[in-house]
Amino acid sequence: MKRKLILKTAFFSFIAFSGLYSFLYLNTVAKSSGDSQMLQFGEKQIMEQIDDLEEKKILPEVFLLEKLIEVGKSLIP
Repeated sequence: MKRKLILKTAFFSFIAFSGLYSFLYLNTVAKSSGDSQMLQFGEKQIMEQIDDLEEKKILPEVFLLEKLIEVGKSLIP
């Protein structure tokens, strides 16, 4: 009973910290790219930059999940 409580608490703590980490990561990426977007005025140029940023950004949870899947595939024959 006590072990289930500890595992549940650890799981929810991990989810909360990973969400907080994702939030902080995305805010730092947005701040670093915000200055260069203010200097360019063309709508086409801004849309191209947004597309480039969306391709470059990957959420830490997604990255972790992809790595877990890769490791899982390598372990399963």
